[in-house]
Amino acid sequence: MSGHRLIVLKFGGSVLLSIDRLRLAVHEIYRLRRDGYQVVAVVSALAGETDALIETSAAIDDTVTGHARAALVGLGELKATALLGVQLARAGIPAETSSPAACNMIAEGSPENADPVSIDAGALRRQLDRAGVLVFPGFIALDREGRGVLLGRGGSDLTALFLAAHLNADRCRLLKDVDGLYDRDPTVAPVLGAPIAKRYARCTYDDALATDGMIIQHKAIMFARRSGLVFELGALNSDFSTVIGAAETTLDRPAEARRSPATVALLGLGTVNQGVLDLLDTQRDRCRVTLAAVRDPAKHVGAGIALKSDAVEAAKAGATIVVEAIGGLEPARSAILAALERGSHVVTANKAVIAAHGIELRDAARRFGRRLLCSAAVGGVTPVIEVASSRSGVRVVRVRGVLNGTTNFILNLVASGTPFGAALSQAKALGYAEADPSRDLEGIDAADKLQVLALALGLGELRAESIHREPLTAAALDQLLAARDRPGRLRHIAEVRRASDGNASASVRLALVPESDGLFELPGATNAATIEWEDGFLLTVRGRGAGRWATAESVVGDVLELLRAEVRS
Repeated sequence: MSGHRLIVLKFGGSVLLSIDRLRLAVHEIYRLRRDGYQVVAVVSALAGETDALIETSAAIDDTVTGHARAALVGLGELKATALLGVQLARAGIPAETSSPAACNMIAEGSPENADPVSIDAGALRRQLDRAGVLVFPGFIALDREGRGVLLGRGGSDLTALFLAAHLNADRCRLLKDVDGLYDRDPTVAPVLGAPIAKRYARCTYDDALATDGMIIQHKAIMFARRSGLVFELGALNSDFSTVIGAAETTLDRPAEARRSPATVALLGLGTVNQGVLDLLDTQRDRCRVTLAAVRDPAKHVGAGIALKSDAVEAAKAGATIVVEAIGGLEPARSAILAALERGSHVVTANKAVIAAHGIELRDAARRFGRRLLCSAAVGGVTPVIEVASSRSGVRVVRVRGVLNGTTNFILNLVASGTPFGAALSQAKALGYAEADPSRDLEGIDAADKLQVLALALGLGELRAESIHREPLTAAALDQLLAARDRPGRLRHIAEVRRASDGNASASVRLALVPESDGLFELPGATNAATIEWEDGFLLTVRGRGAGRWATAESVVGDVLELLRAEVRS
């Protein structure tokens, strides 16, 4: 049994305020990927772009309407789709961009207020299955002659609901600048004695239609009612929402209480934490980086935050969250222990310290009532730990994957005819391999990640010396290629299993995988893992395994998870 759940997310112009703010959409898409969903992201034009295009048309001739103006005005959504695709690629999250032409999405009616009537859902499914994320422009479609048409003001809502219905999505969530639908404008201060705005926890279609249509397009609500489609309306990085289409309307408390922004301390300010600092700069309403530990504070005087040279002292400063990206065993271990004891949650990208001291650090987190998250320690932005933990009550029995981007990059070059030595040199030149690549080639890096997985997923105790490792060498490749009796692609497979004796068994081996294997199509330095649960359920996840933005995105994913938990508590 296998298959991902599917969610359709709609990002409106009220949240896509600029190219830089598109990174918030990346965080939201990655959040749902971590929860085990395939994601269709429907995007509106960036804030103000649709109005600017309308004004451009009017400046040329304010009497022009119809297909020509529709084609011009719809360019904003196409631009936003491409930009989000670029942002996802930078973060190392596999994604495909699509369009109404790619799936024959047909609408009927006037060129600027048409109604969608049909779509090739199979074409969308094929695109989605290739990457796990599909970015699609809202608001636009084609008529039966192939001309561009619009779905009316706010039509991206309708696009999202239309796709959700035809793809039989498990969820559809419209993301706005409010955390739900309200009985009155929550941004307007009530007059003395008047009731404050209340959020609908659940709302019938009729009650949603009774609103002024500024938050949700009425045509979209009517489509959902005809289709029997229940959907959500909420904000970015929030667990709150209004469920629209419920049998009865119920009210809940107002918007999430605004707390003072959480504080974040960074241990290390190298490649990864520089990326974390940049990404968290767009989350200033939720958290602020106030402190960093660096070896030489004089080199970072322009960072705009307090600096300390002692990582352990910085960890004791009392930040809400401490992000450890020093690497190695010490002072990383001591700093993590100090942060937990001081009452800070800890996020780490350091697989070595978790592999060597994970049990001690986990027990300390439990003792002090804090959380220790380490998603980035395995697979970068490939959400192995998160997806494996997403099915509560069902145990994972096996994880099998390509967990080292360096070896995968080399093997892909060798498969294309590049000699092993030249492939290794190219990996070094591009920054995929260290000057001393032995940890990657000998499988030590992958073995560390297997230890982290065993600990995080409760697969049993796993000692480094018990992991069978087959090094990647020119001789080993020659021997494997000479002996093969079937087609396949070379992969360095890391695998950990739940053993019957309570301990985990693990290995890192060279293998040929067939085309039917989920680890077959892994270009470049891509990581992937197939996760198997005790009920036979299988999922394969993919993503970039290393690099500033991929690792930083995974770290920020952990930070945002902790911030959501703070709001829920």
